[in-house]
Amino acid sequence: MFRNLTLAAKLLVTIIPLIIAIIIITVLDDHYQKEDMLAEAQMSAENYADMIGGSLVGMMISQGKIDHTDLDQLTPLRDIRRVHIHFTVNGLRLRDTFLTDRERLDRLRLHEAENSHLTRGERAVFVTGKPFQEQKATIFHTIIPLKTTAQCQSCHDAPRGEVLGVVELDISLQRIESAVHRNYMRSVAIALFFTGIAIIISILVYRKLVAKRMKNLIQAAHILGTGNLDQPVEADQSNDEIGELRSAFDKMRIQLKSAQEKNIHSERLSIIGQMASSIVHDFKTPMSSINLAIESLEQEKGSIPQRTKQWYRIIRDSIHQMVTMAQELMDFSRGETSLNKINLSVDEFTQMLSESVSKNLSQSKIRFGLHTNYHGNAYFDPDRMHRAINNLITNAQEAMPGGGKIDFTVTKHDHSLIFEVADTGSGIPGEIRDTMYNAFVTAGKKGGTGLGLAITKRIVDQHGGSIEVESERGKGTTFTIKIPID
Repeated sequence: MFRNLTLAAKLLVTIIPLIIAIIIITVLDDHYQKEDMLAEAQMSAENYADMIGGSLVGMMISQGKIDHTDLDQLTPLRDIRRVHIHFTVNGLRLRDTFLTDRERLDRLRLHEAENSHLTRGERAVFVTGKPFQEQKATIFHTIIPLKTTAQCQSCHDAPRGEVLGVVELDISLQRIESAVHRNYMRSVAIALFFTGIAIIISILVYRKLVAKRMKNLIQAAHILGTGNLDQPVEADQSNDEIGELRSAFDKMRIQLKSAQEKNIHSERLSIIGQMASSIVHDFKTPMSSINLAIESLEQEKGSIPQRTKQWYRIIRDSIHQMVTMAQELMDFSRGETSLNKINLSVDEFTQMLSESVSKNLSQSKIRFGLHTNYHGNAYFDPDRMHRAINNLITNAQEAMPGGGKIDFTVTKHDHSLIFEVADTGSGIPGEIRDTMYNAFVTAGKKGGTGLGLAITKRIVDQHGGSIEVESERGKGTTFTIKIPID
Protein backbone atom coordinates (compact mmCIF):
# COMPACT_ATOMS: atom_id res chain seq x y z
CA MET A 1 0.00 0.00 0.00
CA PHE A 2 2.76 2.40 0.96
CA ARG A 3 4.54 1.74 -2.31
CA ASN A 4 1.45 2.52 -4.43
CA LEU A 5 1.01 5.99 -2.88
CA THR A 6 2.60 8.72 -4.97
CA LEU A 7 5.01 11.18 -3.41
CA ALA A 8 2.54 13.98 -4.18
CA ALA A 9 -0.20 12.20 -2.24
CA LYS A 10 2.05 11.67 0.77
CA LEU A 11 3.13 15.31 0.78
CA LEU A 12 -0.45 16.47 0.26
CA VAL A 13 -1.57 14.58 3.35
CA THR A 14 1.25 16.23 5.30
CA ILE A 15 0.78 19.77 3.96
CA ILE A 16 -3.05 19.95 3.85
CA PRO A 17 -3.28 21.12 7.51
CA LEU A 18 -0.70 23.84 6.77
CA ILE A 19 -2.59 25.02 3.68
CA ILE A 20 -5.90 25.03 5.57
CA ALA A 21 -4.29 27.03 8.38
CA ILE A 22 -2.90 29.57 5.90
CA ILE A 23 -6.29 29.91 4.17
CA ILE A 24 -8.07 30.42 7.51
CA ILE A 25 -5.51 33.03 8.60
CA THR A 26 -5.80 34.87 5.27
CA VAL A 27 -9.62 34.88 5.34
CA LEU A 28 -9.73 36.03 8.97
CA ASP A 29 -7.17 38.74 8.21
CA ASP A 30 -9.33 39.97 5.32
CA HIS A 31 -12.43 39.87 7.54
CA TYR A 32 -10.81 41.87 10.33
CA GLN A 33 -9.36 44.35 7.87
CA LYS A 34 -12.86 44.97 6.50
CA GLU A 35 -14.12 45.48 10.04
CA ASP A 36 -11.31 47.96 10.60
CA MET A 37 -12.26 49.63 7.32
CA LEU A 38 -15.87 50.12 8.49
CA ALA A 39 -14.67 51.40 11.86
CA GLU A 40 -12.41 53.86 10.09
CA ALA A 41 -15.27 54.94 7.82
CA GLN A 42 -17.52 55.48 10.83
CA MET A 43 -14.84 57.52 12.57
CA SER A 44 -14.36 59.56 9.42
CA ALA A 45 -18.12 60.12 9.19
CA GLU A 46 -18.24 61.32 12.79
CA ASN A 47 -15.31 63.64 12.17
CA TYR A 48 -17.00 65.00 9.05
CA ALA A 49 -20.22 65.42 11.03
CA ASP A 50 -18.41 67.34 13.76
CA MET A 51 -16.75 69.50 11.12
CA ILE A 52 -20.10 70.17 9.40
CA GLY A 53 -21.76 70.88 12.76
CA GLY A 54 -19.01 73.36 13.58
CA SER A 55 -19.45 75.01 10.16
CA LEU A 56 -23.19 75.31 10.72
CA VAL A 57 -22.67 76.92 14.13
CA GLY A 58 -20.11 79.29 12.64
CA MET A 59 -22.52 80.25 9.87
CA MET A 60 -25.33 80.87 12.32
CA ILE A 61 -23.16 83.02 14.57
CA SER A 62 -21.47 85.02 11.83
CA GLN A 63 -24.30 85.29 9.29
CA GLY A 64 -27.42 84.48 11.29
CA LYS A 65 -28.34 81.85 8.71
CA ILE A 66 -27.06 78.70 6.96
CA ASP A 67 -25.55 79.40 3.58
CA HIS A 68 -26.07 76.26 1.46
CA THR A 69 -23.47 77.49 -0.97
CA ASP A 70 -20.84 77.15 1.74
CA LEU A 71 -22.28 73.79 2.77
CA ASP A 72 -22.02 72.41 -0.75
CA GLN A 73 -18.31 73.23 -0.69
CA LEU A 74 -17.80 70.33 1.78
CA THR A 75 -18.74 67.65 -0.76
CA PRO A 76 -15.48 67.72 -2.72
CA LEU A 77 -13.66 66.55 0.42
CA ARG A 78 -11.83 63.26 0.00
CA ASP A 79 -14.10 60.18 -0.01
CA ILE A 80 -17.34 62.21 0.62
CA ARG A 81 -19.88 61.53 -2.10
CA ARG A 82 -22.91 63.22 -0.59
CA VAL A 83 -23.72 65.63 2.31
CA HIS A 84 -27.23 66.64 3.30
CA ILE A 85 -28.70 68.29 6.38
CA HIS A 86 -32.09 67.04 7.62
CA PHE A 87 -34.23 68.76 10.25
CA THR A 88 -37.79 69.77 11.11
CA VAL A 89 -38.77 73.37 11.77
CA ASN A 90 -40.43 72.43 15.03
CA GLY A 91 -37.45 70.31 15.98
CA LEU A 92 -35.10 73.29 15.69
CA ARG A 93 -36.74 74.92 18.70
CA LEU A 94 -35.81 78.40 17.38
CA ARG A 95 -36.14 81.30 19.75
CA ASP A 96 -39.00 83.78 19.15
CA THR A 97 -36.79 86.42 17.57
CA PHE A 98 -36.09 84.01 14.65
CA LEU A 99 -39.70 82.93 14.20
CA THR A 100 -40.85 86.46 13.16
CA ASP A 101 -38.76 86.32 9.98
CA ARG A 102 -41.19 84.87 7.39
CA GLU A 103 -38.52 84.51 4.72
CA ARG A 104 -36.38 82.41 7.07
CA LEU A 105 -39.36 80.21 8.00
CA ASP A 106 -40.31 79.67 4.36
CA ARG A 107 -36.73 78.71 3.51
CA LEU A 108 -36.60 76.32 6.47
CA ARG A 109 -39.93 74.67 5.57
CA LEU A 110 -38.79 74.26 1.95
CA HIS A 111 -35.67 72.51 3.16
CA GLU A 112 -37.76 70.40 5.56
CA ALA A 113 -39.81 69.12 2.63
CA GLU A 114 -36.65 67.63 1.12
CA ASN A 115 -36.34 65.22 4.09
CA SER A 116 -39.21 63.02 2.93
CA HIS A 117 -36.89 60.36 1.43
CA LEU A 118 -35.54 59.26 4.86
CA THR A 119 -36.50 55.74 5.95
CA ARG A 120 -38.02 54.88 9.30
CA GLY A 121 -34.67 53.65 10.57
CA GLU A 122 -32.98 56.86 9.46
CA ARG A 123 -35.69 59.04 11.04
CA ALA A 124 -35.22 57.15 14.32
CA VAL A 125 -31.94 59.07 14.78
CA PHE A 126 -34.02 62.20 15.63
CA VAL A 127 -35.50 60.31 18.60
CA THR A 128 -32.69 58.05 19.80
CA GLY A 129 -29.79 60.35 19.10
CA LYS A 130 -27.80 57.30 17.99
CA PRO A 131 -26.10 57.24 14.55
CA PHE A 132 -27.56 55.05 11.79
CA GLN A 133 -25.14 53.35 9.41
CA GLU A 134 -25.10 50.74 6.67
CA GLN A 135 -22.83 49.69 3.85
CA LYS A 136 -24.11 49.65 0.29
CA ALA A 137 -21.51 48.06 -1.95
CA THR A 138 -18.55 50.48 -1.78
CA ILE A 139 -20.57 53.30 -0.13
CA PHE A 140 -20.75 53.76 3.62
CA HIS A 141 -24.10 55.45 4.32
CA THR A 142 -24.59 57.06 7.73
CA ILE A 143 -27.00 59.41 9.52
CA ILE A 144 -25.31 61.32 12.39
CA PRO A 145 -27.28 63.46 14.87
CA LEU A 146 -26.47 67.15 15.38
CA LYS A 147 -26.92 67.82 19.04
CA THR A 148 -27.32 71.10 20.95
CA THR A 149 -24.12 72.71 22.29
CA ALA A 150 -23.67 75.82 24.46
CA GLN A 151 -23.18 77.95 21.34
CA CYS A 152 -26.37 76.53 19.79
CA GLN A 153 -28.46 77.65 22.79
CA SER A 154 -28.09 81.31 21.76
CA CYS A 155 -30.42 80.57 18.83
CA HIS A 156 -32.19 77.40 19.88
CA ASP A 157 -34.35 77.03 22.96
CA ALA A 158 -33.26 73.45 23.62
CA PRO A 159 -31.29 71.75 26.36
CA ARG A 160 -27.75 70.60 25.66
CA GLY A 161 -27.50 67.21 23.95
CA GLU A 162 -30.93 67.40 22.25
CA VAL A 163 -31.04 66.44 18.58
CA LEU A 164 -31.71 69.49 16.39
CA GLY A 165 -31.11 67.70 13.08
CA VAL A 166 -29.05 65.05 11.34
CA VAL A 167 -26.31 64.96 8.77
CA GLU A 168 -26.67 62.40 5.96
CA LEU A 169 -23.28 61.33 4.66
CA ASP A 170 -22.28 58.96 1.87
CA ILE A 171 -18.58 58.09 2.16
CA SER A 172 -16.84 56.10 -0.57
CA LEU A 173 -15.03 52.98 0.64
CA GLN A 174 -13.46 52.33 -2.71
CA ARG A 175 -10.06 53.70 -1.77
CA ILE A 176 -9.99 51.79 1.53
CA GLU A 177 -11.42 48.63 -0.03
CA SER A 178 -8.83 48.79 -2.80
CA ALA A 179 -6.12 49.04 -0.17
CA VAL A 180 -7.64 46.08 1.72
CA HIS A 181 -7.87 44.06 -1.51
CA ARG A 182 -4.24 44.84 -2.38
CA ASN A 183 -3.21 43.82 1.11
CA TYR A 184 -5.30 40.63 0.80
CA MET A 185 -3.65 39.74 -2.52
CA ARG A 186 -0.23 40.38 -1.00
CA SER A 187 -1.14 38.09 1.90
CA VAL A 188 -2.27 35.37 -0.54
CA ALA A 189 0.90 35.76 -2.61
CA ILE A 190 3.08 35.58 0.50
CA ALA A 191 1.12 32.56 1.78
CA LEU A 192 1.49 30.76 -1.57
CA PHE A 193 5.17 31.63 -1.70
CA PHE A 194 5.90 30.24 1.75
CA THR A 195 3.64 27.23 1.08
CA GLY A 196 5.71 26.49 -2.02
CA ILE A 197 8.90 26.85 -0.01
CA ALA A 198 7.43 24.52 2.64
CA ILE A 199 6.51 21.94 -0.05
CA ILE A 200 9.99 22.05 -1.57
CA ILE A 201 11.63 21.72 1.84
CA SER A 202 9.23 18.88 2.71
CA ILE A 203 10.12 17.06 -0.52
CA LEU A 204 13.84 17.39 0.17
CA VAL A 205 13.45 16.35 3.80
CA TYR A 206 11.17 13.44 2.84
CA ARG A 207 13.58 12.18 0.22
CA LYS A 208 16.55 12.42 2.54
CA LEU A 209 15.03 11.24 5.81
CA VAL A 210 12.17 8.98 4.71
CA ALA A 211 11.98 7.94 1.03
CA LYS A 212 15.54 6.63 0.66
CA ARG A 213 15.43 4.75 3.95
CA MET A 214 12.00 3.28 3.22
CA LYS A 215 13.22 2.22 -0.23
CA ASN A 216 16.04 0.28 1.44
CA LEU A 217 13.51 -1.46 3.69
CA ILE A 218 11.28 -2.30 0.70
CA GLN A 219 14.26 -3.76 -1.19
CA ALA A 220 15.18 -5.78 1.89
CA ALA A 221 11.59 -7.07 2.08
CA HIS A 222 11.76 -8.16 -1.59
CA ILE A 223 15.04 -9.96 -0.94
CA LEU A 224 13.52 -11.74 2.06
CA GLY A 225 10.52 -12.62 -0.11
CA THR A 226 12.83 -14.55 -2.45
CA GLY A 227 13.98 -16.64 0.52
CA ASN A 228 17.40 -15.01 0.86
CA LEU A 229 17.88 -14.59 4.60
CA ASP A 230 21.65 -14.07 4.47
CA GLN A 231 21.74 -10.47 3.28
CA PRO A 232 21.42 -8.04 6.22
CA VAL A 233 19.29 -4.91 6.03
CA GLU A 234 21.36 -1.81 5.20
CA ALA A 235 22.67 -0.18 8.38
CA ASP A 236 20.70 2.77 9.76
CA GLN A 237 22.00 4.26 13.00
CA SER A 238 19.09 6.69 13.47
CA ASN A 239 17.07 6.40 16.66
CA ASP A 240 13.78 7.47 15.07
CA GLU A 241 10.84 5.25 14.12
CA ILE A 242 12.37 4.18 10.79
CA GLY A 243 15.62 3.27 12.53
CA GLU A 244 13.67 1.16 15.03
CA LEU A 245 11.75 -0.45 12.15
CA ARG A 246 15.02 -1.32 10.40
CA SER A 247 16.42 -2.87 13.60
CA ALA A 248 13.22 -4.86 14.13
CA PHE A 249 13.27 -5.92 10.47
CA ASP A 250 16.85 -7.18 10.68
CA LYS A 251 16.13 -8.93 13.97
CA MET A 252 13.17 -10.66 12.29
CA ARG A 253 15.50 -11.72 9.41
CA ILE A 254 17.96 -13.28 11.87
CA GLN A 255 15.16 -15.08 13.73
CA LEU A 256 13.67 -16.36 10.46
CA LYS A 257 17.06 -17.60 9.34
CA SER A 258 17.55 -19.43 12.63
CA ALA A 259 14.05 -20.92 12.44
CA GLN A 260 14.61 -21.92 8.80
CA GLU A 261 17.88 -23.68 9.63
CA LYS A 262 16.19 -25.57 12.47
CA ASN A 263 13.27 -26.46 10.21
CA ILE A 264 15.55 -27.66 7.41
CA HIS A 265 17.50 -29.77 9.89
CA SER A 266 14.26 -31.27 11.25
CA GLU A 267 12.95 -31.92 7.73
CA ARG A 268 16.18 -33.63 6.75
CA LEU A 269 16.02 -35.88 9.79
CA SER A 270 12.36 -36.61 9.04
CA ILE A 271 13.07 -37.41 5.40
CA ILE A 272 15.97 -39.64 6.38
CA GLY A 273 13.68 -41.49 8.79
CA GLN A 274 10.93 -41.79 6.17
CA MET A 275 13.38 -42.98 3.54
CA ALA A 276 14.80 -45.56 5.92
CA SER A 277 11.28 -46.68 6.81
CA SER A 278 10.44 -46.87 3.11
CA ILE A 279 13.49 -49.03 2.39
CA VAL A 280 12.55 -51.45 5.16
CA HIS A 281 8.93 -51.42 4.03
CA ASP A 282 9.72 -52.01 0.37
CA PHE A 283 12.33 -54.66 1.04
CA LYS A 284 9.87 -56.83 2.97
CA THR A 285 8.35 -58.43 -0.15
CA PRO A 286 11.58 -59.56 -1.88
CA MET A 287 13.11 -60.58 1.45
CA SER A 288 10.03 -62.70 2.15
CA SER A 289 10.46 -64.32 -1.25
CA ILE A 290 14.14 -65.03 -0.52
CA ASN A 291 13.24 -66.45 2.87
CA LEU A 292 10.58 -68.73 1.36
CA ALA A 293 13.01 -69.90 -1.32
CA ILE A 294 15.72 -70.71 1.24
CA GLU A 295 13.25 -72.61 3.45
CA SER A 296 12.04 -74.59 0.46
CA LEU A 297 15.59 -75.45 -0.55
CA GLU A 298 16.34 -76.66 2.97
CA GLN A 299 13.18 -78.76 3.13
CA GLU A 300 13.51 -80.19 -0.39
CA LYS A 301 17.15 -81.31 -0.40
CA GLY A 302 17.77 -83.73 -3.19
CA SER A 303 14.76 -82.52 -5.17
CA ILE A 304 14.82 -82.42 -8.92
CA PRO A 305 17.25 -79.88 -10.49
CA GLN A 306 14.42 -78.05 -12.23
CA ARG A 307 12.73 -77.27 -8.93
CA THR A 308 15.99 -76.18 -7.34
CA LYS A 309 16.71 -73.93 -10.32
CA GLN A 310 13.34 -72.26 -9.86
CA TRP A 311 14.09 -71.43 -6.21
CA TYR A 312 17.49 -69.99 -7.14
CA ARG A 313 15.85 -67.84 -9.81
CA ILE A 314 13.41 -66.47 -7.22
CA ILE A 315 16.32 -65.59 -4.93
CA ARG A 316 18.24 -63.95 -7.78
CA ASP A 317 15.18 -61.98 -8.97
CA SER A 318 14.37 -60.84 -5.44
CA ILE A 319 17.93 -59.63 -4.87
CA HIS A 320 17.80 -57.81 -8.21
CA GLN A 321 14.50 -56.27 -7.20
CA MET A 322 16.01 -55.05 -3.92
CA VAL A 323 18.95 -53.48 -5.77
CA THR A 324 16.52 -51.81 -8.19
CA MET A 325 14.37 -50.45 -5.35
CA ALA A 326 17.44 -49.07 -3.54
CA GLN A 327 18.53 -47.34 -6.75
CA GLU A 328 15.03 -45.92 -7.24
CA LEU A 329 15.02 -44.48 -3.73
CA MET A 330 18.34 -42.82 -4.43
CA ASP A 331 17.06 -41.52 -7.76
CA PHE A 332 13.87 -40.26 -6.10
CA SER A 333 15.82 -38.40 -3.42
CA ARG A 334 17.94 -36.76 -6.15
CA GLY A 335 15.00 -36.13 -8.48
CA GLU A 336 16.52 -38.42 -11.12
CA THR A 337 15.20 -41.54 -12.84
CA SER A 338 16.65 -43.14 -15.96
CA LEU A 339 14.82 -45.68 -18.12
CA ASN A 340 16.25 -48.74 -19.86
CA LYS A 341 13.59 -49.60 -22.42
CA ILE A 342 13.78 -52.90 -24.26
CA ASN A 343 11.51 -54.86 -26.56
CA LEU A 344 10.25 -57.88 -24.60
CA SER A 345 7.43 -60.39 -24.41
CA VAL A 346 4.47 -59.22 -22.36
CA ASP A 347 3.73 -62.84 -21.33
CA GLU A 348 7.26 -63.24 -19.96
CA PHE A 349 6.93 -59.97 -18.00
CA THR A 350 3.56 -60.83 -16.47
CA GLN A 351 4.72 -64.36 -15.57
CA MET A 352 7.80 -63.01 -13.79
CA LEU A 353 5.62 -60.47 -11.95
CA SER A 354 3.12 -63.14 -10.92
CA GLU A 355 5.81 -65.45 -9.56
CA SER A 356 7.43 -62.63 -7.53
CA VAL A 357 4.19 -61.71 -5.68
CA SER A 358 2.11 -64.91 -5.57
CA LYS A 359 3.74 -66.63 -2.63
CA ASN A 360 3.79 -63.49 -0.48
CA LEU A 361 0.11 -62.81 -1.30
CA SER A 362 -0.92 -66.37 -0.53
CA GLN A 363 0.57 -66.05 2.95
CA SER A 364 -1.69 -63.01 3.49
CA LYS A 365 -4.72 -65.07 2.36
CA ILE A 366 -5.04 -63.01 -0.82
CA ARG A 367 -5.98 -64.70 -4.08
CA PHE A 368 -4.06 -63.37 -7.07
CA GLY A 369 -5.70 -63.57 -10.49
CA LEU A 370 -3.65 -63.03 -13.67
CA HIS A 371 -5.57 -62.17 -16.86
CA THR A 372 -3.46 -61.63 -19.96
CA ASN A 373 -5.41 -60.58 -23.06
CA TYR A 374 -2.37 -59.48 -25.06
CA HIS A 375 0.46 -61.87 -25.91
CA GLY A 376 2.71 -59.79 -28.11
CA ASN A 377 5.80 -57.72 -27.44
CA ALA A 378 6.06 -54.19 -26.06
CA TYR A 379 8.79 -51.59 -25.69
CA PHE A 380 9.28 -50.43 -22.07
CA ASP A 381 11.59 -50.70 -19.06
CA PRO A 382 10.65 -54.02 -17.39
CA ASP A 383 12.44 -53.33 -14.09
CA ARG A 384 10.85 -49.91 -13.62
CA MET A 385 7.40 -51.08 -14.71
CA HIS A 386 7.73 -54.13 -12.44
CA ARG A 387 8.47 -51.73 -9.61
CA ALA A 388 5.46 -49.52 -10.46
CA ILE A 389 2.99 -52.40 -10.63
CA ASN A 390 4.48 -54.12 -7.59
CA ASN A 391 3.86 -50.88 -5.60
CA LEU A 392 0.17 -51.00 -6.57
CA ILE A 393 -0.08 -54.69 -5.60
CA THR A 394 1.70 -54.05 -2.27
CA ASN A 395 -0.67 -51.17 -1.49
CA ALA A 396 -3.64 -53.40 -2.35
CA GLN A 397 -2.26 -56.14 -0.08
CA GLU A 398 -1.95 -53.72 2.84
CA ALA A 399 -5.49 -52.48 2.25
CA MET A 400 -6.78 -56.06 2.82
CA PRO A 401 -5.30 -57.22 6.17
CA GLY A 402 -8.01 -59.86 6.50
CA GLY A 403 -7.49 -61.29 3.02
CA GLY A 404 -9.23 -60.70 -0.30
CA LYS A 405 -8.56 -60.80 -4.02
CA ILE A 406 -6.30 -58.94 -6.45
CA ASP A 407 -6.85 -59.18 -10.20
CA PHE A 408 -4.04 -58.18 -12.55
CA THR A 409 -5.22 -57.68 -16.14
CA VAL A 410 -3.17 -56.87 -19.25
CA THR A 411 -4.84 -55.62 -22.44
CA LYS A 412 -3.98 -53.60 -25.53
CA HIS A 413 -6.09 -50.77 -26.91
CA ASP A 414 -5.09 -48.83 -30.01
CA HIS A 415 -1.40 -48.13 -29.44
CA SER A 416 -1.41 -48.41 -25.66
CA LEU A 417 -0.56 -51.29 -23.34
CA ILE A 418 -2.92 -51.30 -20.35
CA PHE A 419 -2.09 -52.75 -16.91
CA GLU A 420 -5.01 -52.92 -14.48
CA VAL A 421 -4.70 -53.75 -10.76
CA ALA A 422 -8.06 -54.25 -8.99
CA ASP A 423 -8.53 -55.19 -5.34
CA THR A 424 -11.40 -55.80 -2.96
CA GLY A 425 -9.93 -53.69 -0.17
CA SER A 426 -11.22 -50.77 1.86
CA GLY A 427 -10.80 -48.11 -0.84
CA ILE A 428 -8.91 -44.80 -0.83
CA PRO A 429 -9.99 -42.13 1.69
CA GLY A 430 -11.50 -39.05 0.05
CA GLU A 431 -9.26 -36.65 1.99
CA ILE A 432 -6.12 -37.89 0.17
CA ARG A 433 -7.65 -38.49 -3.27
CA ASP A 434 -6.17 -35.25 -4.70
CA THR A 435 -2.73 -35.64 -3.08
CA MET A 436 -2.15 -39.39 -3.07
CA TYR A 437 0.60 -39.16 -5.74
CA ASN A 438 2.62 -36.76 -3.57
CA ALA A 439 5.57 -38.11 -1.62
CA PHE A 440 4.89 -39.30 1.95
CA VAL A 441 1.10 -39.12 1.61
CA THR A 442 -0.46 -42.24 3.14
CA ALA A 443 -3.61 -43.35 4.94
CA GLY A 444 -5.20 -46.58 6.12
CA LYS A 445 -2.03 -48.68 5.85
CA LYS A 446 0.00 -49.97 8.77
CA GLY A 447 3.61 -48.90 8.30
CA GLY A 448 2.98 -47.10 4.99
CA THR A 449 5.36 -44.27 4.00
CA GLY A 450 3.57 -42.81 1.01
CA LEU A 451 6.46 -43.19 -1.47
CA GLY A 452 4.96 -46.09 -3.44
CA LEU A 453 2.40 -44.13 -5.48
CA ALA A 454 4.81 -41.20 -5.92
CA ILE A 455 7.42 -43.54 -7.46
CA THR A 456 4.78 -45.33 -9.57
CA LYS A 457 3.47 -42.00 -10.94
CA ARG A 458 6.98 -40.88 -11.85
CA ILE A 459 7.75 -44.16 -13.67
CA VAL A 460 4.49 -43.99 -15.64
CA ASP A 461 5.07 -40.33 -16.54
CA GLN A 462 8.58 -41.11 -17.79
CA HIS A 463 7.13 -43.77 -20.04
CA GLY A 464 4.84 -41.09 -21.49
CA GLY A 465 1.79 -42.82 -20.06
CA SER A 466 -1.01 -42.08 -17.65
CA ILE A 467 -2.43 -43.55 -14.45
CA GLU A 468 -6.07 -43.40 -13.38
CA VAL A 469 -7.89 -44.65 -10.30
CA GLU A 470 -11.44 -45.64 -9.43
CA SER A 471 -12.18 -46.29 -5.77
CA GLU A 472 -15.21 -46.79 -3.57
CA ARG A 473 -15.00 -46.98 0.18
CA GLY A 474 -15.56 -50.56 1.41
CA LYS A 475 -15.69 -52.04 -2.11
CA GLY A 476 -12.18 -51.73 -3.47
CA THR A 477 -9.87 -49.80 -5.78
CA THR A 478 -8.81 -50.16 -9.41
CA PHE A 479 -5.63 -48.58 -10.81
CA THR A 480 -5.24 -48.39 -14.61
CA ILE A 481 -1.82 -47.73 -16.20
CA LYS A 482 -1.61 -46.89 -19.90
CA ILE A 483 1.74 -46.65 -21.70
CA PRO A 484 2.44 -46.28 -25.42
CA ILE A 485 4.09 -49.35 -26.93
CA ASP A 486 5.01 -48.07 -30.42
